[in-house]
Amino acid sequence: VEGIVAYLEAQVTGIGKGYPVEVPQDASYPAWSYQLIDDDQTLAHDGGTGYCKARVQIDIIAKETASLSAYGNAQGLAKSVRSKLDGFKGTMGGVQVEYCKTTQSDDWADLHKLPVASFDVMIHYILQ
Repeated sequence: VEGIVAYLEAQVTGIGKGYPVEVPQDASYPAWSYQLIDDDQTLAHDGGTGYCKARVQIDIIAKETASLSAYGNAQGLAKSVRSKLDGFKGTMGGVQVEYCKTTQSDDWADLHKLPVASFDVMIHYILQ
């Protein structure tokens, strides 16, 4: 998970700070949260193969700006995140990523009273 956090903070300008599990109520916006949903290693008859699939949830929250609604701002950041993750192959935080795919949905953060761009990120990688 640390690899995807560092990667997104470096690759997506303006995404803001990433927080584990949930964005705090007093955070500066935009901000985002991340959490590992599952991480599964494919097993062979003789043990592990080193090939893994992880699913990470990312939620992006943004406030209204002079030119964009809160929803539009979050969706613009989501588009940038998606363009950096979908189809990614290479090194991410010291892990060899073979393939990355996102699924996006909309949500609402009751705590923040703001719309959320939510992602499930599937990362196929090889243990080093």
